[in-house]
Amino acid sequence: MKNRTKFLISIFTILIISFIISEYSLVAIANSTGAPIGKTGSPGDGFNCTSCHSGVAATEPNLITSNIPSEGYTPGQTYTITGTITATNTTKFGFEIAAQNIAGVNQGTYVVTNITTTKLIGNGNYITHKTGGTSFPSGTATWSFDWIAPTIENGDITFYGAFISSNNNNSSSGESVKLSSLALSKSTSAKTVDWINNKHPYFVFPNPFFDKLYITKSVNAVNPKLISISDINGKLVKEIENNLTDQPIDVNEIARGTYFLKIVAEDGIRFKKIVKE
Repeated sequence: MKNRTKFLISIFTILIISFIISEYSLVAIANSTGAPIGKTGSPGDGFNCTSCHSGVAATEPNLITSNIPSEGYTPGQTYTITGTITATNTTKFGFEIAAQNIAGVNQGTYVVTNITTTKLIGNGNYITHKTGGTSFPSGTATWSFDWIAPTIENGDITFYGAFISSNNNNSSSGESVKLSSLALSKSTSAKTVDWINNKHPYFVFPNPFFDKLYITKSVNAVNPKLISISDINGKLVKEIENNLTDQPIDVNEIARGTYFLKIVAEDGIRFKKIVKE
């Protein structure tokens, strides 16, 4: 009887261990499609990737870079943000980045520029990797996306990022977690770019929209060369070439949700977040 009890206990223990290993493997596989929400290591999030990956998170500077001038960001302007991490003998990587103010509130708007490698999560408040953006045989992983600075006065903003390097052995061994940040200030010489008042050459209405969308321009603005609408993950859903402003754009076929309107003109490219109800 005792031997039978010991045998059953041993079997039960093996099953529990197998379950734990299996669950960890499932978590690792699931995270290959993107990090969970709120794992940037920022003071506002309070968590990083060590909740699913092994090791202690180490801070490493300059993993997040941008083309934002040294004097600071201009509200409403679009910039390119890049995350890069290098690890020897490593081919699998991941990341999550968010821009937040001192209160931990997410700031600005992210625009996916590579739908194969990156995606938005958390109602567009975070950007992370996709499965297509985890394999880097060279040992250096890099991801880029656009960020539209907030159009209202929000002061200092910091990009926080958590970066994972893994040997892809479906276990917690051989993994590394790095945290990095990029602090930004609002340019003292910047003028606020506003889609609502006359400080911006183009106006979009109504927003939210239903079956029609209108774009008009200020007196001195030129007609846009190209207008496109993409979903929050960067997938193009509608494109209009050589569009004349003040003409209705038929958007009846677009499903309800949040989108990015892109206006390409001779004097630059502008983005606007729009919502269909």
